[in-house]
Amino acid sequence: MFTRSLAACALALGLLATGCAGGTSIGANPNEGATGTGEVAGNLRMSWWGSGPRNEVTNAVIDLFKAAHPGTTVEGESADFQAYFERLNVQASSGNMPCVTQMQGRQLNDYTTKNVLLDLQPMIDSGAIDVSDVPAEVLDTGRGLDGKLYMIPYGAAYDAMTVNRTLAEKAGVGLPPEGYDWDAFADWVTRAQPGLPEGVPAVNLGGSLPNNFISYAAGRGESLFADRQLGFSEDLLVEFWDMWERLRAAGVTTTAEATAEEPNQTEQRYVAQGRVLVDNLPGNALTPAQKTLDGTQPGQQLVTLPQPKGPAGPGNVLFTSGFSIPTNCDNIPTAAAFVDFWMNDDAGAKAFLSANGAVTNSRHLQQQLDDPNLPALKRAELDLYQRIVAQNPVSVVYPPGYHASFEGAFVRAYESVVFGGTSTRDAARAFITEVNAALATT
Repeated sequence: MFTRSLAACALALGLLATGCAGGTSIGANPNEGATGTGEVAGNLRMSWWGSGPRNEVTNAVIDLFKAAHPGTTVEGESADFQAYFERLNVQASSGNMPCVTQMQGRQLNDYTTKNVLLDLQPMIDSGAIDVSDVPAEVLDTGRGLDGKLYMIPYGAAYDAMTVNRTLAEKAGVGLPPEGYDWDAFADWVTRAQPGLPEGVPAVNLGGSLPNNFISYAAGRGESLFADRQLGFSEDLLVEFWDMWERLRAAGVTTTAEATAEEPNQTEQRYVAQGRVLVDNLPGNALTPAQKTLDGTQPGQQLVTLPQPKGPAGPGNVLFTSGFSIPTNCDNIPTAAAFVDFWMNDDAGAKAFLSANGAVTNSRHLQQQLDDPNLPALKRAELDLYQRIVAQNPVSVVYPPGYHASFEGAFVRAYESVVFGGTSTRDAARAFITEVNAALATT
């Protein structure tokens, strides 16, 4: 799940730092303050990651845009996630990014700090891009370290506890109670273990999963980052790892060895194979994970729940994808019109059908939920997103170099505990020292 994105983003940092020979120098901003007004015409380059079905629905929206704006053409560029960012960072270094560039919140500041993206607020102020139906806390995920809006989020992902309801019922524990916290979660998996089939642990060992910790920190009201450094306390990380070590010692988790060998692909994770009762997966992974489970354990059913809450509130954090417009764009009015169309056109939203996270436009979200033909699993994904947004989730601004400096180090630090016998205190101290030093150089 993380290996490919780590590789892509490590390359991103290197390319953006060094640039490409013969290219436009990073930092040039000839279109600063652009309002997005003007004639919508001519050719537009637009890029996204994905393949197969996502390409089909993206091209369907492109066709609708061209029909609504005669005289425009759209040149689409797509690739899988890693190849997309490898290509994008070469384009960024050479001043050749597509006028409408798909971006993800966790990588956003790898680009904003290199001055290759435009502030989109002037285009909102002019009316060229309408974001009135996007909740403020969702829109804020597109902001940079300087507070400016560099990405319009159109799809929101979130982490969810994915539970094998069938196994939970057979174990006699049912689902965790409404509004459960991490203590209740630990109690629930402990009570479930005796009733599970032999060889099926209650929970996938989650101490090495950064998203689990992000959730844990959000529920306790501690900031993940502050001023390009880690914002949480050493004690919080020790507390988190100690919790997982207690569960591991109690025999209710997968072994450290099994966790290290788990497939990277979300749809092949152990919970999707019926080999574990519960794990943290992206909420929009419910449909593909259930498809895998149908093939390996027919008759078993997965459900998704919010992340455990903490004393400070909900534990869910949104991870958004959206569109940015680069400083090198030579057709800003058409780029702004395309972003506005994608965000607000009813037919376009119906064609795309939340194919890259839940649609962020609240009107479109309700339209999809009201559709009687919406597949049940997709309805569950969108319904849970709606519930999470209603709780005003924490918005995290990720510093440049987040993937390369944070996620790999997090995994290594916890593995030093489970494989090397390092104390959680020493592992936490070493992790914080390493990441703060890396973030200081980006």
